[in-house]
Amino acid sequence: MKKRRINFLPNIDPKIYMSFGAILFLSLIFLVYQYFHHVDCENANYYIHADEYIVNKVVEFNDNTDGAKSWEWDFGDSTGLDKRQRTLHSFKKPGEYIVKLTINGNCTHEKLVTITSISQQTGYLPAIISPSVVTVGESIYFDAEKEGGESWEWSFGETTRTDALGKSPSYKFKSVGEKKITLIVNGDVEHTAVKTIYVAPKTIKAKHKIDIKSYEFERPHVAFSLPIGNAQKDPLVDMLQYIPVSPKTKSKKDSVITEKNAPEISNEQFRLLLNQVAAQTKTKDDLKDYLCGKYDIPVVVNDDKLIPFDQFCQNIAGKKIKITALRLNKNQKNCIQNINIQYKVKKYLIWMKE
Repeated sequence: MKKRRINFLPNIDPKIYMSFGAILFLSLIFLVYQYFHHVDCENANYYIHADEYIVNKVVEFNDNTDGAKSWEWDFGDSTGLDKRQRTLHSFKKPGEYIVKLTINGNCTHEKLVTITSISQQTGYLPAIISPSVVTVGESIYFDAEKEGGESWEWSFGETTRTDALGKSPSYKFKSVGEKKITLIVNGDVEHTAVKTIYVAPKTIKAKHKIDIKSYEFERPHVAFSLPIGNAQKDPLVDMLQYIPVSPKTKSKKDSVITEKNAPEISNEQFRLLLNQVAAQTKTKDDLKDYLCGKYDIPVVVNDDKLIPFDQFCQNIAGKKIKITALRLNKNQKNCIQNINIQYKVKKYLIWMKE
């Protein structure tokens, strides 16, 4: 009896197998190409920089995105496309220009660049509006002018910390003398406006009018002089001979160490430091001076969790984070007391709250 052989493959045209093989081969080539040419469009690393964004001034454009092989810069002023990784460009007319960068032909990013005809000497820096001479203890109102200003950080020269936020604050000076007023707009520390004013003491008004007629003039010195007589020995000279002299004591240095204020740092600068902690280019020890050495300050995370600062640094280390909101609370020594932060972590190419 012959054994029956079972054929698991039906009788299919070999051309079908060849077609499936070709499709599989092309798919593998496409996946390999995508793997080596993939660009994370959301995290493109490019910048636009200029000393002054004014007419006919050179603006630098540069891209450092991982995996980028080709670039197309559209400057929004009807000039031709520039296909270099790093290029320079100047705008001929003032206005707002939407600069577009296309990476590898499929990732497009847009950024608004505002070009003005005003130089730095005539209005690029924020303008502080206030009187030049004020009186101690009185409410002084300040104002500022800066095109595109959204955040305002004032320091009135009596402390090392930020004294007020907002475009038009008021302040009472507690001491007299020259005060250096500083203003930072939109966190741009490089272009800080400075103005020096003088705080004068209060004028004291007399309660009663002075009657000159009732003033009694001083008598001449002759009226107080004694008659001339023979010189006599002072009895105090003989008495001092019998008074023992105590040994001179060595002066001791004061052992009290004056506490120093923490260095000034804004919310934007602290946000950059936290991003570097997440990228593991910095550690919590690099932020020691701003915390006054206290790593256990509370951190409110996403309005949900409350953890100490050192644990927060461990949680974000080695992760890609995006900080959406940050608020620092400081004490009189400018030390950070607590932090309120909202951020997202990138998992599986999706930004989500941790």
